[in-house]
Amino acid sequence: MKRTFINVAILALALCQSSFAAVPKGAAPKAAASQGNAIANAKALFARYVQLEHAFDPAMADLYTDQAVIVNKRIYKDGKVTSLQIPALRYKHVIRTGMASAKKQGDISNYTNDTYAPEGGKVRINVTRYSVLKKYTSPMSLLVGPDPTGKWVIFEEKSESHL
Repeated sequence: MKRTFINVAILALALCQSSFAAVPKGAAPKAAASQGNAIANAKALFARYVQLEHAFDPAMADLYTDQAVIVNKRIYKDGKVTSLQIPALRYKHVIRTGMASAKKQGDISNYTNDTYAPEGGKVRINVTRYSVLKKYTSPMSLLVGPDPTGKWVIFEEKSESHL
């Protein structure tokens, strides 16, 4: 099932509202409430990620920390597989400068099967990504959480590309 930004945003808002309405004050331990808030924040960040990507907005680069770990597994037509770690500042630059070209080509991805799991004070988002331009499906993982100012950002991206 194809998930669009609007569906993700509505789901995130509904989960935020229902989690507060369903639990009486003081009834749940703080850790459970904190995890619920973390998941809701992760869903909101991912919704923003999709929104910016689909709008070809260079501000998508601002979702990543300057120290983010970016790893891309590349699978070539001849079966060769390599792994490439991209410095965060370079990756952010590529996003900012590449959006116009991506828009011209219609290079977006659609995301399905999203899951959210707490991981060491952050949240791991796993999704299935479908490249509309290149017509392949691959797994993608983001590790998101609050930066020192409390803003939710991407600390890690693990993706797969078929070349």
